[in-house]
Amino acid sequence: MAVLEQRINHSTLEVVLRPTEPVAAVYLGAAPDVANEYQLAWETRWRPLAAALREQGADEETVKALEAAVAAPAAARAARGSGQVAGFARKGEALAVVTLPDLPQPDIARLDAPAHLLPLLRWAQERPPYVLVVIDRTGADIAASIGAGSEPVHSEVEGPDDEIERNAPGGFKAQPRYHRRAEDSWAHNAAAVAEAVASALHRVEGRILVVSGDVRAQQLLMERLPEWVKREVRVKRISGSRGNDGSQKARAELVGGAVREATEDELRALWETFLEERSPHGLAVEGAAQTLNALATGRIATLIVSGEEGTSDRAAWFGPTPTEVSPAEAGHPVAPDARRGPLVDVAVRAALLTGAQVRVVPPDAGYGPSEGVGGLCRYR
Repeated sequence: MAVLEQRINHSTLEVVLRPTEPVAAVYLGAAPDVANEYQLAWETRWRPLAAALREQGADEETVKALEAAVAAPAAARAARGSGQVAGFARKGEALAVVTLPDLPQPDIARLDAPAHLLPLLRWAQERPPYVLVVIDRTGADIAASIGAGSEPVHSEVEGPDDEIERNAPGGFKAQPRYHRRAEDSWAHNAAAVAEAVASALHRVEGRILVVSGDVRAQQLLMERLPEWVKREVRVKRISGSRGNDGSQKARAELVGGAVREATEDELRALWETFLEERSPHGLAVEGAAQTLNALATGRIATLIVSGEEGTSDRAAWFGPTPTEVSPAEAGHPVAPDARRGPLVDVAVRAALLTGAQVRVVPPDAGYGPSEGVGGLCRYR
């Protein structure tokens, strides 16, 4: 059965996470750059991945199903420059294939229950929805991305007023009048851009706004953005203008850097909130016992997990129902048909299937919750 490439959304994650039986997962990093070298490169890369899955206990039907699902469209993806991919399969059937452009890691293969989603979640976290606005005093160019490596959708806003020059004929006494008219025109145009920017942020559910262009127009825009944007959206500024000044060539790189910086700021702010709430009467929980207890009672709003390093030797019990979780140290399963799984993967499964958010702290961040898991609760 053919498996279509899917986007990272709740439906895809649920299909992969819902099974309690082991799920085979492969992550392919850098892919061949030349399409006619694909076959040799694919065989070289797939052989150790398939061997690793078999060594971990994957049956031959599942290995073949995963190979077919990932390999069939891989040549076409490599030709497009987007050969990085994650694939998931169980019981001889592929569950999902997700394209992950610029996946910054080597190839890995895991057979786990629950499915190992940490690399996928971290990749998506680092590519959030955003809006770019390049503004001048007549209007703006807007690009809105839903994130997860998607190409932005472009639009243009032309302001309602076209009187943008401060100076005009009429002598010295007439200049203040033209000055006021120009300022009014700039303000009206900025208001139109602000409305379009807020609409774009709402449409992609973005919380990052990248701003470029005329400095005075930027100032007017920021003054006219809705209060919810000022309160909830992180703003990053980059250089460049709407004019043909050569800044367009570097814009994609500048936008990428601004989005990464905003994402890091958001993660640090979340950690600071976590530290503030880490008290006997606060909303933070930390460590396997506290975090799993909060997940079992559906209290977690945002789960915070550390990266790969230092968490692979910790385990937990989990059952078919998302809230059936308990520490491995409890000594007995949480349900008659429960399984043991890696602690972080068990916590991620419970969080995502109960509507909580998940944030992944990179291994080199210099901070992270005790035992690799923690979170902020909705209530005590």
